[in-house]
Amino acid sequence: MTDLDKIISPKDYKTFAGPDWPSYQDILSGITVDDVSIQAEVTEFVEMMTQTYQETVQDGALLAQRNQQRQGQIFFNKQLQVSQRCNEPWDTMSINHNGDIYICSCSSWLPKLVGNLQRTQSVFDALNSEIAQKIRQEIHAGRYFYCNNEICSFFQKIDPSTYQSRPVDTKPLPFVANDQQLSIAQIPRNLIFEFDYTCNFQCPSCRTELINHNKHHVIRPINNNIVNCIKHQIIDQIQDQPVEIRWCGGEPFISEAYLELLEYIMQTGKSNIQHIIQTNGSYLQKKSNLIEKLLPTLAELRVSFDAATPETYSKTRVNGQWDALLANVSWIRETIDTGHTSTVLSADFVVQADNYKEIPKFIELCNSIGIDRINFQKMWNWGTWQPDIFQSKNINHSKHPDYAELVAILKQANIPLGF
Repeated sequence: MTDLDKIISPKDYKTFAGPDWPSYQDILSGITVDDVSIQAEVTEFVEMMTQTYQETVQDGALLAQRNQQRQGQIFFNKQLQVSQRCNEPWDTMSINHNGDIYICSCSSWLPKLVGNLQRTQSVFDALNSEIAQKIRQEIHAGRYFYCNNEICSFFQKIDPSTYQSRPVDTKPLPFVANDQQLSIAQIPRNLIFEFDYTCNFQCPSCRTELINHNKHHVIRPINNNIVNCIKHQIIDQIQDQPVEIRWCGGEPFISEAYLELLEYIMQTGKSNIQHIIQTNGSYLQKKSNLIEKLLPTLAELRVSFDAATPETYSKTRVNGQWDALLANVSWIRETIDTGHTSTVLSADFVVQADNYKEIPKFIELCNSIGIDRINFQKMWNWGTWQPDIFQSKNINHSKHPDYAELVAILKQANIPLGF
């Protein structure tokens, strides 16, 4: 049997197979038929499934390159004249699609992967790889060559006049090996798990279709392997240092891969591992037993709203139920208070053309239901929008026709433009 069994599932075969096609096992074995037209159908089917598979597990370097192009990243010496240094590449590790490793809290802010968890014997091979050290070297020198200053939150707080706005150095610094300042010796304090996109919502700002990888014949085995790698290469290597894990990418409370990993971490009894969970809020009461066990180590629960009314919620959080969201948030608020834990209950709001007018009402809503923190976020194009549609939705852009109205609303609500 060839690798086609990884590419073509029995379900795929059943869906597409014609009445005179060879059997599933024969196709996997490469057996052909004499009928030219039927064989052409089979060949086209195999080619289609192979292309789909390749797109699913495509190389992270290619994904990063596309990300750079989509966000309009320019590589150059920013020549920052600020004393504060970004420490993300020393303090942060993100496990992304297919096990790709980034050393920033957002793969769009620093879209340069440093390795792959599935292809390392030790995660430190990636964390201290040459490209990881090059990234740190650039930041240590104040150049930030690999960073995307167009969208990174670190740069949003810096006056653009403090760095060059035109390319002045189109090449990175020559690499200096064996510089101890560029390597790390323990698991970073900030971990981000965003390798499973399984979610029961279809939010336009995030995805174009419902995604469920729990039973996917290609992605689920990959995610299972990533989970095992995380268990032994990361979690088992955490000693006494404080570590915070952010769970995102999809809906953590329905991802079987995430749930398995959460249970494993809780069973270790390492209370120095704290959690930040980003959720759409739909499964909070359904996972009450898990959440109640998790609360002592749950630093923050971030619930996505993106609306202040049921009408807008139906547009921005497709498949969500507004009344169910409010009921679940009320339940978790009471559960946190009853348990006397220090969990911060946050509400996320991605500002876009469909909801920006509701910002004042959203603030009132959050105050009324006991939200501790509000996270206003800018809209980014994750490849889910055509450029013209994204421009019409991206109210945060200064050239948007309604941008002035957004500025006035933010000013009235005492919210900084950079959020």
